[in-house]
Amino acid sequence: MTKAIDQVTYEVSEESLKGMPLQLHQLPENLSGFTLLRESTLSNKTMATHGFPGKSEEDYHNIGRITGYLREFASASAIPQKKDGGDIVAATVVHLFKDEKSTKNWMEEIFIKQFLDNIGHEVGENQKLVAVEKLEIDDFYSRSIGVRAIQDGEEGILSTTVIDFSLGRLLGVSFIVTVGDHGRTELVTNLGLELERNIVRELLTTS
Repeated sequence: MTKAIDQVTYEVSEESLKGMPLQLHQLPENLSGFTLLRESTLSNKTMATHGFPGKSEEDYHNIGRITGYLREFASASAIPQKKDGGDIVAATVVHLFKDEKSTKNWMEEIFIKQFLDNIGHEVGENQKLVAVEKLEIDDFYSRSIGVRAIQDGEEGILSTTVIDFSLGRLLGVSFIVTVGDHGRTELVTNLGLELERNIVRELLTTS
């Protein structure tokens, strides 16, 4: 089944990516009360502009990335209060690569390394990355990997828990941003598993 699904990912168009990231009603119960913050195509140019510093549009092209799509949600109640332990942002993303080798390379050679390389550096507006913890994740169809990153800035400490998983030449990403030094491995895993199911549903409708 897995190999058949992997093969179907070669039929995916850039347009069909839009149906893969989760919609509001598909979020886990723990994230009830969240509302849509933004959704957008993630071109290589966008990744270079808003991703980790030091990578160009050409760099993303050279590692086999084609494009992606993001759907991000925010908790209206948590953001103004900045309550410790409050989850304030949740998102799922699907990236399209040229082949399975490229997704494997991203996960094994780039994903964790870009976090580790940026410890002590600014990674957003007035946000410094201060710590990174690698997470062992094995709940998915195929390859999966996770990280918990701690950022410090004007608004205080924020934690981001991220999981990447592959399905053929697709890379699925789920992440949650939490106020304070907290981990959300179980919740982000559940978010990612729902994303994986949604990707498979979309793939089966295109095959």
